[in-house]
Amino acid sequence: MNAEAFRSEAARLALVPLFYDGDAARARATVAALAAGGATLVEYTLRGPGADRVLAELVENAPAGVTIGAGSVSDAAMADLALRAGAAFVVGPNGDPEVAERCFAQAVAYVPGCMTPSELVRARSWGCSLLKLFPVGALGGPAYVRAVRAPLPGLEMMVTGGVSMEDASAYLEAGAACLGIGSELVKRSYLDVDDGRPLAEATAAALARLRSVREG
Repeated sequence: MNAEAFRSEAARLALVPLFYDGDAARARATVAALAAGGATLVEYTLRGPGADRVLAELVENAPAGVTIGAGSVSDAAMADLALRAGAAFVVGPNGDPEVAERCFAQAVAYVPGCMTPSELVRARSWGCSLLKLFPVGALGGPAYVRAVRAPLPGLEMMVTGGVSMEDASAYLEAGAACLGIGSELVKRSYLDVDDGRPLAEATAAALARLRSVREG
């Protein structure tokens, strides 16, 4: 999935669910539940040993219409693992031009992590059309998004780090293109009953709420 296609779909949904689970079966169940709720983009974070192998399984077994990407990709070596596993997009906690080069060589979207206006503008110069503002909660939340976009209205940002559905409306109204939400949405307990139906229902509710804000 190239940078523009990813940006467009992420902005349409206004949500990219993200999670990590070292157990491949539970990870597949998580993706299935997210897909059942309407999520078409899922970020699997590479946070544990063997995570690239789980990612490869998720890519191979992805439900129809669901695109799987890799998160927590901090350097070129990790990017190589993610790309070999078949990640359709790559998200980092930081920005790295070598990661951008590797991703774009394979027509894979790269969403670099940034904190400051200078980092955001620099990452955009690499060809990244969607930029990750992280950790946005610690930086000031929606007020920080609004402050950054005032002089740089052309930036499109995925906000992550301390984001919950309770403040989702405020982030979108401040100008965020989409939200990256992890444990606030993808709760392990949701998978313990009804084949993950609680997670599917929570995902559907989140997408509906975000859609209402956008249409609002």
